[in-house]
Amino acid sequence: MSAAVSDGVDSGVKRAVTYGSLTMVALCFANGLQNGEFQSFSQATESLKHAFHVSDFTLGTVSFSTGLGGAIGSIPIALLCARYARTRVLACMFAAWALMMGLQGLAPTFAIFFFLRVLMSVTEATDPAALPLISDYWPVEQRASKVGIFNAGASVGAFFGIISAGVLVDRFGWRWGLLVWVPIGIVGALLMWSRREPPRGEQDAAFRETLAALSPEAAVLEEADENLVTALIEERVDLDALEEMPGIIDPTTTTKWEVVKQIFRLRSWRVVAFGVGLTQIMQNGLMFWGTPYFKRTFHLSGTQVAGLAPIVGSGAFIGILGGGFVADRLLKRGVLRARVWVSSIGFAGAGVGYVLAFSTRSLPVAVPFLFLGTTLGAVTTGPQYALLMDVTPSSLRPQAASVTNIVQLVSALGYVVVGGLSSLFGENLRLALLCVSPMYVVGAAFVIVARRTYVADVAMVVAEARKQARP
Repeated sequence: MSAAVSDGVDSGVKRAVTYGSLTMVALCFANGLQNGEFQSFSQATESLKHAFHVSDFTLGTVSFSTGLGGAIGSIPIALLCARYARTRVLACMFAAWALMMGLQGLAPTFAIFFFLRVLMSVTEATDPAALPLISDYWPVEQRASKVGIFNAGASVGAFFGIISAGVLVDRFGWRWGLLVWVPIGIVGALLMWSRREPPRGEQDAAFRETLAALSPEAAVLEEADENLVTALIEERVDLDALEEMPGIIDPTTTTKWEVVKQIFRLRSWRVVAFGVGLTQIMQNGLMFWGTPYFKRTFHLSGTQVAGLAPIVGSGAFIGILGGGFVADRLLKRGVLRARVWVSSIGFAGAGVGYVLAFSTRSLPVAVPFLFLGTTLGAVTTGPQYALLMDVTPSSLRPQAASVTNIVQLVSALGYVVVGGLSSLFGENLRLALLCVSPMYVVGAAFVIVARRTYVADVAMVVAEARKQARP
């Protein structure tokens, strides 16, 4: 980019503001509640099998059904987020989640338990509210790190779930492993209700100033990208000239099918959404079957698995936080495709780590490779979701997050595929997880394709946001 580009004159778009740490704490309840309760359910699998006399495949079907319920439930949640304050929508979802958790923990039969879990899954479809809120609360150049912090809440919840449930389930049974979450859900609802709703698209409009301030020597751009970014900074981007780009639409007045068609026209969004969904086949399979894998393969108790959780899981916490900050650091140094590179490299490395981990029957050998796979898989969390928000106009983000959940519904196959393979291999979860591990590498191949269109898609989002924000 030429040095003269940095001298662009502001067009009257108001500079966006940012929000405090308590806002992030409130948002973290979205993933923290869901992942924590999920790990409690995972810890309770053996107790549930004994109490209700069900198989691995049946329990895997429960998780698949809740994944389906969450994906379908994200559709009405997205519609609500397009019309009402997303902070209020999230607060009501947290409160309903706490109610469902309490009823589930008291379920007298497996059929009622199954029904309540599926019903509760709708209240866990928080992405259409939470991810667009993060995009509007903080600047684009901080987006990956903020998404990383947001998802670190999932790790905190998962740690609490696997550790607390390991002790509670072993001593008091599966019910108390679930009931412990009810008061935590209520706290999350009250905190989220107190948060202020941010203006939509303001942070994207402000990103033009960040592009203008990039050091010309540091910017890593191809010639076509340089011309496009220069035009964006000089406020002369012709949205109609950007081939295959969707125009600005009002999702509250446009038909649902037209909204979906506009979302699928987002080129980078398409390949990243499908790629992430493929990696989550393994991720979901490991999240649910990881605890039983340790118990069966290495003959550990729930309490012993809880002791291992901080060792293996700390890699996830480090990766989630580190990946977002690395991607944002690279972006500030001019690597505009940083989120694409970090996501694809992390996915590929995670696949290799998991294959090595599940190829051994030795616990001391498996744990370091599991740590590696978990860390590299988590590195992608902030960059991948920031990437999806980067290339989606602010008016479409709740719906895009909902469609992403539906596209990534394929990931729910992980519960059933791993459980089915385990049954096929004589209840051998190690071999089942080994067979599914390469899905991370396949997902990486999809994500890397986005490098061709990412910069142009970001330019479109910024240009549209500035057009909408002009007084």
